[in-house]
Formats: sequence, structure tokens, C-alpha cells
Amino acid sequence: MDPAAGAANPPFGISAGSASGSVGAADDSALDAPAIKRRAPIACRRCRRMRSKCIHEKAKPPCKSCLDAGLGPEDCQFPVRGQPDHDREYRHPRSRAEKASRHAAAAAAAAAKVRRSILDGPLDARAHAVAAAAAAAPDDWCNLPPLADLIDGVNRFTRYYFQLGFIPKLQYPDRLRTDHRSVNLFLLLSILSISARLSPSLKARYGTGVRAAEFFMERASDIAIGEIYQEPTLERCQAFYLLSIAQQGSGLRNKSYINMGVAVRMAALMQLHREETYQVPNPTCDLIIRAESARRTLWMLHSQDSLHSGPLSPVSLAAADITALLPCNEEDFAHGREPRSRAALEGTPPAVDNPSLIRDPNRSLFATLMQIHNFWGIVGRRAVSYSKSSRPWDPSSEFSQMAGKLNRWEQDLPHEHMWSNFLLKGYKAEGQDLAYLCVTMMTRLCNIVLRRPYLIDVINPDVKSRQKQAFFSDLSRELFRNVRQLYEQVDAQFTDRTPDESVGAQIAAFCVYSCGLFSTYICKYPHICQDKSLAQDGPAMLQRIIGILRECKEVWPLAARWVEALEKFSLDPHSATLTTEGSMDDGKDPVPRAIRQMPSTAPTPSPHASHTPSLPDNAVLPRPGTQPELHPSPTVPGAHNGVCGGQVLTPPGGGQPAAPQRQQQQQQQQQYRPPQPQQPVSHAQQPHFGPQQPHRPPVPSPPGQQLYMSPQTPALGRHPVDGLGMLIEAFDTHQPAGGPYGMGGGAGAPGPYYPQLGPGNDGFEGELQFYIDGAPSSWMNTGAWLDTMQ
Repeated sequence: MDPAAGAANPPFGISAGSASGSVGAADDSALDAPAIKRRAPIACRRCRRMRSKCIHEKAKPPCKSCLDAGLGPEDCQFPVRGQPDHDREYRHPRSRAEKASRHAAAAAAAAAKVRRSILDGPLDARAHAVAAAAAAAPDDWCNLPPLADLIDGVNRFTRYYFQLGFIPKLQYPDRLRTDHRSVNLFLLLSILSISARLSPSLKARYGTGVRAAEFFMERASDIAIGEIYQEPTLERCQAFYLLSIAQQGSGLRNKSYINMGVAVRMAALMQLHREETYQVPNPTCDLIIRAESARRTLWMLHSQDSLHSGPLSPVSLAAADITALLPCNEEDFAHGREPRSRAALEGTPPAVDNPSLIRDPNRSLFATLMQIHNFWGIVGRRAVSYSKSSRPWDPSSEFSQMAGKLNRWEQDLPHEHMWSNFLLKGYKAEGQDLAYLCVTMMTRLCNIVLRRPYLIDVINPDVKSRQKQAFFSDLSRELFRNVRQLYEQVDAQFTDRTPDESVGAQIAAFCVYSCGLFSTYICKYPHICQDKSLAQDGPAMLQRIIGILRECKEVWPLAARWVEALEKFSLDPHSATLTTEGSMDDGKDPVPRAIRQMPSTAPTPSPHASHTPSLPDNAVLPRPGTQPELHPSPTVPGAHNGVCGGQVLTPPGGGQPAAPQRQQQQQQQQQYRPPQPQQPVSHAQQPHFGPQQPHRPPVPSPPGQQLYMSPQTPALGRHPVDGLGMLIEAFDTHQPAGGPYGMGGGAGAPGPYYPQLGPGNDGFEGELQFYIDGAPSSWMNTGAWLDTMQ
């Protein structure tokens, strides 16, 4: 080795000046001082245990290996001469390999060396290529905003979005400030994918909040590709979860659903759903904080799973499989303290064994939030499928049992978790106001949505039964009492707000929309609201909600369609339906189909020659309700008469009753599988009775209804199986023109029908399904399927 080269490139951590100085000092005292026998360069205790090379600078912690592992100076300890060295006790005894395996390994190494010698070029060229690649390799931290903007984004995330979350509000920003490269970049980018919408500096840098969020979302998505098959860690699990939330808010439903599944699987692999995972012997404050962060990660995954579960997105994390107890309060989390007690979620094994854990009086606000999210998952899934009890006044009915369970849970709430304007100010001072409002508003929303299917019985009461009238009168009073309380909470949240305050999570925006929707009922049917003052305030409430939603859509694009629907009604209060043409998120993600009926190459037979319908020319599924030429046959047995809420619905211009809602749902579901000719009263058999009834031109639909029913609409959209499209067909298209709900009309003159605003056509199921599953997307075309077939 050239000595000059060695002087020019001193070893790691030693400068050239210090090396020369030490050499000069050694020359001066070489004759006077005796030779000193120095021990070998020391290594930290971790590197000794790991049997790895310890690269450090004058024994100053942390060393390079500990720094790369994300450890701080307190975890990297260098032993002093004379201290006992027990680090090697962690080593496992080496086992001698068999001679055959050693020979096999040597042969493989030799073969690899030969391959490298063939593929690699000369030494100089190889060294130049390695240097060029190292210079051209992009740094993951490059092109990011200044560190101050990143820290501000994290602080806004914990202050204005996830006030109750798994990110330590003090430790994480401090770690990012002192040593930002020790922070998991994937997790940081996922955080900023959400909070960039809320940061004025990031919105100014990228133009708008949506563009800022998309920038960080794309960077996080690029990193996610390389993280998905890595060993599951808490930071990776949290990053996939937050990226999923950001994508769901931007309408990327498919990617969001996949990333949420990855996070759930990682959590399951780390056993976060088991209570014994969090039992750490002799825990320190840091270990308690990390264990609580892991516990909160698990429950936030379960919460998101409940909020966005439905017929098209089933639950992935069942409560019956979770033995973990609910999280503690924020003060214990911040200081690394174990709580005095923990609550349990209904349906989990601990709650089954000890039901009193559900009503723990010392439970945290986080625990109450998880419990109301669980209630909303049950109520929301029931609302999407439009399930209603046939006898809701019966104490054994599903409605009565659910209403009683929700009422008992609300009565057992701690006083500080109930609604109060005074408590709101206190929570706002502690930075927990959005979480507190989410608890109180979702409690009201659950009570409203649970009673909503029976509004049709309130609008059109049964005059023959006083018992039913009294029951539905009490139901209406209770429903609109909850609407008034929900409006008071929404108005309190958006009163005296500073410009930098956030609108909160998406579920909070959905609560605002729901309040506006039921304000339209007050405007349309003031007589069903027994509170006269509330009936007078209906129009003002609606305008206030529209203004609030305009603010929400700047953060969450999903609110844009809600503003459009409510604005249309406010401009025309006499309009019959609340429908939207879509939003900026419509049609982004195609829905993949694993099973598809192949289009036939033979000519399509006439309807009279065959009972099996063929696929359309473009081989896509038709939208529900886009076949007005298929009319029910007069020979259909009377047992199939359409009944909804005890009232017969008849088609316009004729006395033949429509098919029942359940049968229509079966017909809609048949679009997912090959037709079955033996199915009674199916669309495939209706043309068979065609000669018995003369053909009539299709009845024109009003403009608002053409969004779902118009044959001119391209048959590319997908409605939920039990969403708004089917409900409009079940409730409205078979109603006699000009007649009220439930009045079976005789043969009348055909004409345009303007449906009555009610639970079947107010758009709530569609918006709820949209909120759960994302934008209605077009089916994948047949070419993609055919290209994969051999």
C-alpha cells in the first residue's frame, strides 16, 4: 500500500491533522517513556452480542451499527477496562457443519465467483461503474420540504386530525427535529399524505392542499412497493394504515382497500390483537409508550374496518378474535404510565367473560370512541342493505333490541363523554375537541340512521291503526330530537373557528352531510316534525350545513358531491329527489372481476326464441334499472306483489303490482353469475310472457331520476348491489303518477312520475355506500380478461 495514499485517506473518524500530530508526539517521547501495551479497539455491547463490526468515532455513542438500527446514545454503551464483560453470554454455541455441507457451500461460492468474473468487466471499469451508480442513486430524503415544514405537518396531524392516535405527540416531533434520518421515512410520508391538506406552508408550496397530499401520497406509494414483503414492524404497519386513509379520502378505493389489508395482516402477524402481546416484564416508560402505540394501532385498524365495512367490503378484523383491551387516556400515554383499568369492546372475549368491562366508569375517551365506531359499523351496514324490521314496535324485533342496547350504552357513559358546550371548550384547550365531537356526533348519527328507514311510515301514517300511529309518532319525535342535537354540535364546532383549524376526519364530515340531509326533510315535510321551532329553523339549518360542507370539500373531496346534492335542493325546494351526478372521484378505480361470462360468437337469438339473455355488445353489466322495456307479466302470481313497508306499489299506467324488493335484489345479484332459467319470475322469463301484453313505450323519467334510470346513460357504471339504484327502482319507478305513497292506483293515463322524497330516494344509501366503498366505478372490459386466457 502506498503510504501517501494512506495519509491522504485516514481511517474512519480520524483526521489527517490529528494523525500527524500524534506521530510527532510519539517521536519526541519515544526514548523517555516505556512502551504501552494497548488493548484492541473497543466495541459497544450491542455489536459484541451481534458479532458485528463496531465502527465508531473515539468511542462516542452511537456507533454506526446502532445508528442505522435507530438506537440512541443511551442504547449504545462502550465498556470500560476492568468492567465485567457478560455480553458474550448471549451467543449461541457454534455447531460444526458437516463436511458435505461445507463442500457444497464452497462449490456454490466458487460458481458464484466464476459468474461474477464473467459478468463483471475490468477492475477500473467496475470501480467507475460502482462510483457512478452511487452518485446517481437518489436519496429518499431529497426533494422534500424543509425540516420545519415537515415538523409542522406532523404537529398538525396530531392536533387537527388524529387527536387520539398512535403517534406520541411529544417524542415523535423531537426525534424528527434532532435526528430526522432515524425516523421511518415511509411512516413520515404517510402522515404528510393526510396532514398536507391542513398545512398552510405545504399548500403554498404545492399550490393546493390536494396537490400537496398527492405529492406525499405518490412518494409513500413508491416506497410501499418495496416495504410490503419486508419483515412486519410497527412503523410499517402504521404507514400502510395511514396511506390507506389518505387514498380513501382521495377516492382511490382499490389501493386504499389493499393497503388496509396489508396493515391488518401485519398487525395480525405481530399478534397485536392478543392481550398477552402487551405483557412486558419490567417495562420502562419508553416500552410502555411503544406498547400503547401498538395497542392503539390495532384498535384504529379495527375502527377503520368498522367505519368502511359493507356488503362490498366485508369486515377483516372480527371483534370475536380480539382479546386486547381498549387503550388508555392521553395523559397516561404521554407519560408512559399503566392505567388503573381498561375497558373492553362488546363482542370481544374479555367483554363476554366480564360484561362490566364494557361500562368501565374510568374508560378513556379513546375507548368510548372505539365503542361508538363499533356501533356505527353495525348500524351503517344495516342501513346500506336497507334492513328494517317488519314489526319495529315488537320488543323482540332487531330494531327494538338495537335501539335499547344503544340507549343503555349511552346512559352508562361517563359524564365527561356526554355532550356539553362547556366540556367542548375544555377538550379544545387540551387538543381533543375533534375526538370528543366525533364521539358525541356519531352517537346522535347512530340513533338517527337506526330510525331512518321508518320515515316513510311517518310521512304516510296508517290511519287504520292507532297503535302504529302512536309508535311512529314517538319514533319521529326521537329522530328529530337527535337531528336538533346533532345540528347544535355541528354549529358549535364551526363557530368561532380560527382559519387554520381543521374540519376533522371524514366521518365528521359525513355527520355534517347527514344533518343537512335530514334538514331537507324538515323543509319538505314540516308536519312530521313535532317540534315547531325546529320546523321553522329547517331552511336556516340547511343553508348553514351547505356553507360548512363547502369548507370540508377543500380538505376532503368526498364532500363535493354532498354540497352539490344539497345545493340543488336548496335552489329548488320542491324537487322530488336528492341525487348527484357524481364527484371528482368517480370512476377512478375499475372493479376487477374474477368470474365473467364469455360473450358468444353466435348471433344473438330473439327474446321469443330463447329464455337465456346474452351479454350486451360491450360485454359489460347493465346498470340497475336501465331496461324499461321489461314489464311484469299479468300472469305473475299474486304472491309476488311488491310490498314495501306494508304498502303496495303499482307501476304507472297499469294496475299490475311490481316485483317485491327482495326479488329485485335477487335479480340484481344474478348479474354476477350466469343466468339461471329455472329461477321463478326472473328477467329471463319475462319476455316469455311478452305476447300476452302489448308493448308500451318506456315512461320518461324526470331529469333527477335519469341519473340512475336513463337508457341513454352508458351502461358502464356499477351501482352497489343494494344501494341507491335498486332502491329507486323498488320505491319510485312503479308508483302511479301523481298519487301518494302506498295508494294502489288503477289503470291511469301514463305520464311522467316525479317521486316523493323519502328513505328510498333521498340518496342517503348511495352516499353511505359511496363513503364506505368509494366511487362507483366502471367494470373492467372483456379484453383484459381475454388477454390473460391461454
